[in-house]
Amino acid sequence: MSLEPKTIEAGAPEDTSELRGMTRTMIIAEVARTDGLAELPGVHALHVEGSRVRFDVDTSHLDAVVRRLSELGVRSLVSQPPTLEELFLRHYGEELANETALVDRLRDRS
Repeated sequence: MSLEPKTIEAGAPEDTSELRGMTRTMIIAEVARTDGLAELPGVHALHVEGSRVRFDVDTSHLDAVVRRLSELGVRSLVSQPPTLEELFLRHYGEELANETALVDRLRDRS
């Protein structure tokens, strides 16, 4: 079995905006209160240290989460969209892992 390169998806660089809509934004904030964040839809990997919170939020829920942070008394806020590398890995990660596993198995046989 030979492994030939293949195109798995094609598009222009500006098409990454579609990928950004399918992913998460990192939030770091200092707030007066931290109650209720874990229950918000779209919040993932919430870490609370005193009045500082860090979490990822699905882009589709970003507006509601920012509104909730405002209600909690925001003292500082950092919002970071995913990097191109993070977008790539989230979009193709499982497929790449499967391809890598196949290549490793084929190498082990030879």
